[in-house]
Amino acid sequence: MVPVAWTWAAAGSAAFLLLVFVVILPVYTLFLALLTIARSYCYNKWAQAEDESASASASSSCRSGNNLYTSLFQGRVFHIRHQPTVHSFKYPLYFSVVDLNEASDLWASVLPLGASRHDSTREKLWPLSTLMRLRDIDHMKNGEGIPDGARRNLSLVERLYNLLHERTNGKFDLRPTLRQDGGHRHKIVLVTHLMYYGYCFNPVSFYFVVKTSANDQEEDEIEAIVVEVSNTPWNEMSIYVLHPNSIDILEHAVTKPAKGTTENHMNTSTHRYKWRKNFHVSPFMTMDHDYDWIFQLSSDRIKVEMKMIKKPEEASGEGVVFFSAGFDVRRTITPSWTYPLQFARVISRFPIYCFIIQVWIHYEALRLLMKGVSFIPHPEGSETAASKAIEVTMRPIFAVMEVIRAWMGQQESAAVDKTKGE
Repeated sequence: MVPVAWTWAAAGSAAFLLLVFVVILPVYTLFLALLTIARSYCYNKWAQAEDESASASASSSCRSGNNLYTSLFQGRVFHIRHQPTVHSFKYPLYFSVVDLNEASDLWASVLPLGASRHDSTREKLWPLSTLMRLRDIDHMKNGEGIPDGARRNLSLVERLYNLLHERTNGKFDLRPTLRQDGGHRHKIVLVTHLMYYGYCFNPVSFYFVVKTSANDQEEDEIEAIVVEVSNTPWNEMSIYVLHPNSIDILEHAVTKPAKGTTENHMNTSTHRYKWRKNFHVSPFMTMDHDYDWIFQLSSDRIKVEMKMIKKPEEASGEGVVFFSAGFDVRRTITPSWTYPLQFARVISRFPIYCFIIQVWIHYEALRLLMKGVSFIPHPEGSETAASKAIEVTMRPIFAVMEVIRAWMGQQESAAVDKTKGE
């Protein structure tokens, strides 16, 4: 029997966690959202009294939240493994979709364009931003977009433009637009997870480089996409630049929307890119695959689908689809004076969302192991201290699981033999 003390300890721990996540965190988050709204209101009143010109700017700025593109998008993500064992799952998905032209005004942890240091006075989501924020340090961790000899504290926009110039061999260069119009001819839409309650992890983030249309009747044009991939538990990161002139891609195609759309079809262009896999993401997938991705982006909906195709042994042969995945998310926050409250309502449902993602990933990894899918270590030459340590740690686990699978196989064989004997 389980000791009574253990039972009471388990019940007390469960009650405490329930109190924290169901009562304390939501109430605290709501309180900070109300403070954020009050601070924005007071700041706008002060600006109006200080200067009439500032009043016009403040009333239309993101202090009131009336013209923000930045929002939270909600939907579902799916994964389907086709080979060597069928395995699939679906989970709820929340993405923060951030216009990087707005980011430094919302979070002090994002470096403003052309600035050499962060400015906390610009942070319009404070104090709610103490619980959820975009941080420069969570992206482009390998120093991408920082030329040799350049200062390290470049903004994400500047670094991204440098990276686009580098990976297209200078054929796609937006850097002059930063000097001409401050970069407002283009906007960079970052689809990512923020830091929630002190922790951030992004399996994948997307930077959509969009040329803004001259009027509302024309479609904004996606000129490039940067895909930022992370793995776990190694916590490594790699970046693919998708542009017709990029050295990273194999193929590119754009399909214009057909006339007449339905609820499940987007009236936007579809961008398709194919490229080689060169980064070890899943420890259950080899490196000899090509990616085939499809992207659609609108102001209220984002849809992405991908396939991993195992390269054929012969050049003339066709590849085999080993894995497919995708997500479809829609805007859940509309710009208004209640912008902070809407943010608070959504993040209160999953206050440790990035940690939950890690739990889901490792749970599905355990399911794959139980199905007998082989663990694939880092490719030779790309091992790190972390990958070697993890591989050593996993060996006894694999040994135990092999024994368990062998025992289960024996039991099944014995059951079959018994059935035949009867």
